[in-house]
Amino acid sequence: MVTWRCVIGAATIAFFSLAITIPVVSAAAPPPVNKNHTVGEAAGWFFNTSSNAASANYSDWAASQNFYLGDFLIFKTNTNSSVVQTNNETTYNLCDASSDDGNQTFLWGSDGGDSNSSSPTPQVVEIPLVYEGSNYFFSDTMEGAQCQKGMKFGINVVHGNGLPPAFNQPPPAPYTTPPPPMTTGGGGGPSQDQSSPKNGVEGMQGGMVWTCLVLLSLGLMAV
Repeated sequence: MVTWRCVIGAATIAFFSLAITIPVVSAAAPPPVNKNHTVGEAAGWFFNTSSNAASANYSDWAASQNFYLGDFLIFKTNTNSSVVQTNNETTYNLCDASSDDGNQTFLWGSDGGDSNSSSPTPQVVEIPLVYEGSNYFFSDTMEGAQCQKGMKFGINVVHGNGLPPAFNQPPPAPYTTPPPPMTTGGGGGPSQDQSSPKNGVEGMQGGMVWTCLVLLSLGLMAV
């Protein structure tokens, strides 16, 4: 606020006030850059059978991250654990995907996990985040016991820049049955389709008869 005044002796007379507004242009936040999130960081996605516990607190790890469409979750694990992705909260809370036959639940990796294996095979599971909103992940190995012992977490995926173009390809065109192959006549050439329109005089005669029938039905032709 800037005020101009006229000072006469000890008296001060305010003539007018003029408010000067200086617009503040805030720089737009840069768009989020898609990134890879290694689940559990250095701890990976493992279950310790000796301590009967997950190798990390995955819920705490997930709470420290920001997830956008197009990001990837990287599960560094082995075949002693599974990776289940679902948008079905009931399936997640039950730690059981066996009865979920909908299109919201997916089992990732080479198999469903085998906790009894003494020499599990290392594997890396890469999951793109293509569903906005709540996404849940858990291991259903040991009939859900790994999940019940903490091998689970939920995240919220926000829109960000949306899906990258590589994830937005149009679906393939629907399949159409090809026309039947053309058969050959006795002379070796293609046989004429008997349902096709006739040519020449026969075609003219047929057309005239059809025209007369139409005109008679409309009452436009005297009998």
